[in-house]
Amino acid sequence: MIEKIYCADVKPKMEGERVKLAGWVYRKREVGNKVFIVLRDSSGVIQTIFMKDLSEDAYGKAKQVGIESSVIIEGRVKADPRAPTGVEIQADKIEIIQDVEFFPITKDASDEFLLDVRHLHLHSPKVASVMKVKATLMQAAREWLLQDGWYEVFPPILVTGAVEGGSTLFKLKYFEREAYLSQSAQLYLEAAIFG
Repeated sequence: MIEKIYCADVKPKMEGERVKLAGWVYRKREVGNKVFIVLRDSSGVIQTIFMKDLSEDAYGKAKQVGIESSVIIEGRVKADPRAPTGVEIQADKIEIIQDVEFFPITKDASDEFLLDVRHLHLHSPKVASVMKVKATLMQAAREWLLQDGWYEVFPPILVTGAVEGGSTLFKLKYFEREAYLSQSAQLYLEAAIFG
């Protein structure tokens, strides 16, 4: 049984090795008797190629799968300078975990539309890169503050009273009591700073 690896871990020096990758169909195009699927996972992207003469079953499934479908792909590594990362997978097996028939985001989508479908827009490599940079900066700040003797505190998220103003409170039931999502950690942080 082959263990799954990340797209970014596939290198040209692995040519000929069999690999298993899991991710989402980022791009797809058909040329003759070949289907090219660019697979995306949290580490990056890699091009996979399905050829009718290599596996007719896998080729048929690859033709049908939709953009942003969740898949597991197996095949052999092949170095190819034309591929986006200089390496591709000559795939002979595809397992469709969830098929997406229609993905609403196109290259011409407006900013307003992208905000309406933010949960889907987060799939884009550009947005993912921004989040990764932000996470790295937060980690560096956290490490510096810890080394400088600071402590991270976690004020309550649910409170029983309004924080500032009451016009935008989000009310919910919490163990048969009324609670609100906190709008500000200011009061808790002011008390904690002297501790």
